[in-house]
Amino acid sequence: MEKRTPSFAMSITIFAAIIAILGVSILVFGAAPHIPIVLVAIIVAVYGFKLGYTWKELEKAITKGVSHGVPAILILSLIGILVGVWVLNGTVQTITFYGLQVLSPSIFLVSAVIITAVVATMTGSSWSAISTIGIALMGVSYGMEISASMTAGAIVCGAIFGDKMSPLSDTTNLTAATAKVDIFQHIKHMLWTTVPSLLITLLIFGVISFMTSAGAASTDNVQMMISTLENEYNLTPISLISPLLIIILAFRRVSSIPALVIGLVAAVATTFYTVPGVTFGEIMSTAHFGYTAETGVEAIDSLLSLGGLDSMLFGVSLILIALSFGGIIREIGIAYALIDGMRNFLKNRGNVVLSTVLSCLGINVAVGEQYLSIILPGQMLEDSYKEANLHPKNLSRTLEDAGTIIHPLIPWGVTGVFIMSTLNIGMGYIPFAFICFITPVIAIIYGYTGFAMTPLNEDPIKLEKARWEKDA
Repeated sequence: MEKRTPSFAMSITIFAAIIAILGVSILVFGAAPHIPIVLVAIIVAVYGFKLGYTWKELEKAITKGVSHGVPAILILSLIGILVGVWVLNGTVQTITFYGLQVLSPSIFLVSAVIITAVVATMTGSSWSAISTIGIALMGVSYGMEISASMTAGAIVCGAIFGDKMSPLSDTTNLTAATAKVDIFQHIKHMLWTTVPSLLITLLIFGVISFMTSAGAASTDNVQMMISTLENEYNLTPISLISPLLIIILAFRRVSSIPALVIGLVAAVATTFYTVPGVTFGEIMSTAHFGYTAETGVEAIDSLLSLGGLDSMLFGVSLILIALSFGGIIREIGIAYALIDGMRNFLKNRGNVVLSTVLSCLGINVAVGEQYLSIILPGQMLEDSYKEANLHPKNLSRTLEDAGTIIHPLIPWGVTGVFIMSTLNIGMGYIPFAFICFITPVIAIIYGYTGFAMTPLNEDPIKLEKARWEKDA
């Protein structure tokens, strides 16, 4: 049976159905994303059969889709193991202890954004920043009675900004390469959208801290946590060797998995010093099942009962299901049909930018994969930017503003799963990831106003006219 290409109208209908099913299931019924994604995957697969695809072809597409997520699954699993050992050997407790004494509750959320941004810029990885300093900041927030959702949102804002501004970032390099732009030229052009977004984000968190109880944590509660940590655990700078080692390795551009393995070895080694009498069996048990705190202080027990491979299985299963669904979407060509169908809309500069934002958003929602949300719109809209007399660095910037910066907002996306699993938080962080909402809006405003939009060095109309005259 000959395969047919999905029509633009049908692709829009399918995409709307996906959004409706996921939205109602997650927001109205409070369901975890897993089963709703399975449901929409079945619907899309049935449509694939109608287009002429066989089950073997769809099964191969699922396998290919999942293969893209294997590194993320390994990283997520390693982080679960590592966090369990970190709590056992006192790493989280030590950072929390010092953080409670240094950070001020009144500016904590603003500080969380800035600190995470610095670490992410240095390492070139939002994941490294979230899994190291992010975990520590979550611990401090418990002691200061600051909303965990707000704190996670602040961490995500800083991590995403730092990741985008770092020449060490994989997605930043991928975006520049996709748009055929020099990496430093790309980063410099991104400042026009990301810096205003960051400043607005800091202002919002500052106002929140001023107007809510976020800046009025109980001094007695903080002191109680400090004394409990000091009395119950062996707090020593030696326990910080592992996270510092991971940050240094990330800065040296060592791949995430080897860096995490080295950090894990260091964490296990220091555990024998920080926890006298600990056995290797206890370490392995904590690495698998996580750590359970029993200090009698609710805030401490809630903070430190985390980690372990088991704690990451929710996220791992979600990645497997989401990427399986994404593999089917990619195979039958719905994403391609959506972008191709918008070509007639690309008549002016503003529409070109808006189409890029919508394309990146659509692929993120439908597939949950940030690399594809960069590559596919980048390849298919490249000529549209030239026809609108826009320099390729406008394309690279918009791909970042909408592709990678929006990605953390997708609960079933790889980064969304990572955030929820690593920070031990649900989807409550999403409304507070302000930079992820603000940046694409600024990009669209620039597109229609022409502000900070660099034209091509040569007018394409004049270039085409000169080419005709030469041929004549």
